Amino acid sequence: MKNILNDENKRFFTLLFSLCIPIIIQQLISTSVNVIDTIMISSLGEESVASIGVANQYFFLFNMCLTGIEGGSGIFISQFFGKNDFINIKKITGLSIILSLGLSLLFFMPALFFPKGIINIFSNDPAVVKLTSEYFMIIVFSYPLTSISTMFSMSSRSIRNPKLGMICSSIALVCNIILNYLLIFGNLGFPALGVKGAAIATLIARILEFMLIVGYVYIHKKDYVLKFNINHLKEIDIEFLRNFLSKSMPVFINDATWALGSVLYSVAYAMAGTSAIAASQIASSTGNFFIITSICIGIGASIMLGNELGADNIDTAISYSKKFSVLVIAVGILFGMLLIVNIPLLLKIFSVENHLIKDMINIFVIMGIMLPLRAFNTYIIIGILRSGGDTKYALILELACMWICSIPLTFLAGLNGYPIYILVLLSYTEELVKFIFGVPRAISKKWATNIVKDMD
Repeated sequence: MKNILNDENKRFFTLLFSLCIPIIIQQLISTSVNVIDTIMISSLGEESVASIGVANQYFFLFNMCLTGIEGGSGIFISQFFGKNDFINIKKITGLSIILSLGLSLLFFMPALFFPKGIINIFSNDPAVVKLTSEYFMIIVFSYPLTSISTMFSMSSRSIRNPKLGMICSSIALVCNIILNYLLIFGNLGFPALGVKGAAIATLIARILEFMLIVGYVYIHKKDYVLKFNINHLKEIDIEFLRNFLSKSMPVFINDATWALGSVLYSVAYAMAGTSAIAASQIASSTGNFFIITSICIGIGASIMLGNELGADNIDTAISYSKKFSVLVIAVGILFGMLLIVNIPLLLKIFSVENHLIKDMINIFVIMGIMLPLRAFNTYIIIGILRSGGDTKYALILELACMWICSIPLTFLAGLNGYPIYILVLLSYTEELVKFIFGVPRAISKKWATNIVKDMD
């Protein structure tokens, strides 16, 4: 028995590190793009930071909708991979690429032709409107490319190849940093383009990432599992589509409406003025950077649990879920402490203006204290409930906590003129309620099901 347990633990941690380390690196890189843009732009003034913040909120909504499509398809790809059903993996991949391309056009058109309508939701400051419009006119052309590269990158994780996204994102990040240095400030003979320069740098980096990922799937790795063609799409029948949508649609609705709610938090923060928009941009970039490891553990958990469920190893999946629970709490506590300890350094890195320092300190402390709870709730939603297709409960849990609890409280405080750090604190009330109703569902084991067992 002792040997069996040791073998199981060894297999668990081997899979954990092989999946999570590359995912963590890629997510840190992806998050670093926004952080680096914010750091470099911060020296140009709070209007420039606010303009990047507004554009990033729109991209965040787009990216979370993409994540919703991939999250739904990833459930099936993970379980089909455990079942060794590669034909259906190709069908799911093709379907998700088509859906993500269609989504990119829905975000591309308004940002290109009606940018002020989007910007005015967040700010009416003329300087912010002008700078954000200039940024949008360039960056939106990266959206279709991002949709394809994101789908292939994230789907590769589900077949235990997270290194593809990590390597391609790393190369793109280096490109982005170099071009930011050249184009934002006008170094080495290049013109100083400011916010426009940041947009051009990011667009070129996204093009490079797209070429690397698609080139790998269709040229370098000729027998790649995710490589689909028109014949695989033709094989998708009504029953297959119905099964896919029944589990994936709640994930898409969940992520899209959660992202919309997060954007509404920014709208509430904007009631406190342009300085508050800049503060929230710095806070969100930093918060995402510190919680990314916990989120990646949740993603790794969803893949590992999904693979085991697809292989009909239900008991193993449940055992893994318990190990992940302990791990994600420990990591959340560690990074929460690191965030609080590094507040002086963060204020310096972001060149926070004197009148914002007090608010930023309060915001960082709140985020650090709440980070373990946020990390654990994210794991329950992504790692446990979704891995077995319990997506409808995850949808109800996440949306009810946000839309019934935290969003109304945050807007009420914003309308009554409370400072930005109070609004941030109230936005975390959803995490408290989510924990109360999420833990019992996870313990019930109703999520531990093989949803692809009877799918051909």
